[in-house]
Amino acid sequence: MNIREPLSVRVAGIGGQGNILAGKLLAQAAVFDGKHVVQTQLYGAQVRGGISHCDIIICDDWIDFPEASQFDVMYIMHLDALKAYQKLLRPNGVILMDSTFVETLPQSFHRTRKVLMIPLEKLAIEKFGTPMVSNMIGLGALVKSTQIVTIDSLIKSVHELISEKYTKLNIEAINYGYQTTDKEFKLKSEQKVRTIGFE
Repeated sequence: MNIREPLSVRVAGIGGQGNILAGKLLAQAAVFDGKHVVQTQLYGAQVRGGISHCDIIICDDWIDFPEASQFDVMYIMHLDALKAYQKLLRPNGVILMDSTFVETLPQSFHRTRKVLMIPLEKLAIEKFGTPMVSNMIGLGALVKSTQIVTIDSLIKSVHELISEKYTKLNIEAINYGYQTTDKEFKLKSEQKVRTIGFE
């Protein structure tokens, strides 16, 4: 994918869900794809239970400013993170949510129609017998629906950043997540003409 303008992504949840790891894998995959990348993270007051997030900025060119105030893509793993960050999604942005915890969008949420609701933790338990890979299932679904990085680079990043003991399981979960959706969304940096309203 050509990313001519900086594309911002926030992966958010509560401590212990693996959202920081998911963000790091996404950032590393973008590096393998030959992009310029900035990745930052913030842990909540509690390592487990507090809201935490990982932000990634991706671009074909040099990135002038390392922080984003709004996000083109959000991957939300928990209702608390949705409540905290929903207003930071750009209009017409893409949002993926774990519907194990967030069954429906709040009635006040009108920022986009590019919504992907997948019961990630439920699927992780059913398919792999553990909720620990729900973040990887979501990562696979996110890459399928946005093509923000290539699946090959994402798998390569797993080999780079995750212990060999858990590599096979995480790759299986990513591939499973990749197959859970047929939706594909256009991202703002792919649009030649800016539009008003929803697409």
